[in-house]
Amino acid sequence: MRTCFALLVLWGTAMAQSLGLQVALGFTRNAPTNLRVEQQGFPSSTVEEARFEGHDLEGFPYYTVRLWYGERVGLRFELELIHQKLYFAGAARNGGIFEQFNVTDGFNYVLFNLACALEAGSLRVVPRVGVGILVVHPETLVRGQGWGVDGDPRWYHLGGLGGQWAVGLEAPGVVTPGLEGKFTIGYGRLNIAGGYAEGWFRSLHGTFGLGWP
Repeated sequence: MRTCFALLVLWGTAMAQSLGLQVALGFTRNAPTNLRVEQQGFPSSTVEEARFEGHDLEGFPYYTVRLWYGERVGLRFELELIHQKLYFAGAARNGGIFEQFNVTDGFNYVLFNLACALEAGSLRVVPRVGVGILVVHPETLVRGQGWGVDGDPRWYHLGGLGGQWAVGLEAPGVVTPGLEGKFTIGYGRLNIAGGYAEGWFRSLHGTFGLGWP
């Protein structure tokens, strides 16, 4: 009898869970960062206060995709892809060694999140925290030496570790519109010809999208 009761409890708990999907577009603002550049045949150097733009809705846009399992109101476990883009826009010092330094096919965060959906009247507030890896696709020209081809998937590589803190707002329905603000941080090492450039990348994100359910 106890076994049957336990199985019924587990079955009821499983039936109370939901599987959801959320997709969104958005905008980013990137903090300046120092990048350490190691390149064969040249001394180590630092590009100080490097600035990056997002060009978020140009070409293939910035987007996020999130799959979640859990409670519509309560705890959720999530897998999320944040497809961010970076375009070098200058630096306070030593920026001249970068003739091109773009990450157009993705400075991608692949994250495992924990989230908790809270009722707020007719809406849901969803704080979340996530950690994971960076998968990057740099296209660079550093000191006249090129690395990476835009649009060619063979140039993707594992780029480091990252995470996010975020708060979303959902309007529940058959289709669920949502808004979200994020802060992401990652330590990335991006391949260049004969070496790499590495540093901390910090960004604010604002997204808008739809979810099911």
